[in-house]
Amino acid sequence: MRRFIRTVMIAVLLAGAGDAALAQTSSLAEAETAYRQGGVGKAIAITRAAAEQSDPQAQALLAFYLYTKVPSEPAEAIAWWKRAAAQGDAEAQFMLATQYLYGLAIPADYSAAYTWALIASQSARLSESARNEVLKLMAEIRVRLTPDAIKAAQEAALGFRAKPER
Repeated sequence: MRRFIRTVMIAVLLAGAGDAALAQTSSLAEAETAYRQGGVGKAIAITRAAAEQSDPQAQALLAFYLYTKVPSEPAEAIAWWKRAAAQGDAEAQFMLATQYLYGLAIPADYSAAYTWALIASQSARLSESARNEVLKLMAEIRVRLTPDAIKAAQEAALGFRAKPER
């Protein structure tokens, strides 16, 4: 349970790195307001519309809402985080790294966790505090990997290219 709470707290921290972008998109700002006021269903409905239009920030935010609502929908959240991460969203990349590390909603995979954390760490959009959280996560993962697995993850991260859906 502590790991889940830590994951959610860090996701909120990383989401703060994109607050300026959210403010530019009125529908996502409206969704965030609804979520903070307890209107999770409304927030999900608003965000889903933008996510289905291939907006990676909306996809990552929708995944967060789906993951944290009661009852949680972790399989759908993972699918949205994967779509957003493939498009270059650092929050989604970080969340995938935590999911692969802790095996909360998907089987634990330390190599995949390290790869996604490395990719997230390269984002120019991360605040200093968010980057520090990603680096802490990388250190936690790294001790669980062999040198060969670290090298393979580094090569995979170097080969990553964000692919917009639209």
